[in-house]
Amino acid sequence: MKDHKLFRQDSGSGSIPPPPPPPPPGVNTGASESASTNSIIALVLGILSWVACGILTAIPAWIMGKSEINKINAGHSPQAGKTMATIGMWLGIVNVILWILVIIFVILYFLIVGVFIFSQ
Repeated sequence: MKDHKLFRQDSGSGSIPPPPPPPPPGVNTGASESASTNSIIALVLGILSWVACGILTAIPAWIMGKSEINKINAGHSPQAGKTMATIGMWLGIVNVILWILVIIFVILYFLIVGVFIFSQ
């Protein structure tokens, strides 16, 4: 009886090279590395600061993003979350700056309007 195979990698030469050995235990190859939870939370808080919650989530996004970037640079967190942590941090920073500018503008507006009202 003949040995029939549906797929033969070596086209019939009979010498199939062995697969590479697996990495030793405890060595991280980066293939299964995923972003840390703190990176994801920093990004979500940064997005929420623009969509719904304003400064209430902008400040935590800034803080969590910066702390996670520090952990990634120190090697305590996976490198895969650096982009998310950076984007979340910058979304928080820009939102805080804009909120501060808006608050200053509103205070100046009421001061100017108050001066005109009480001067008449």
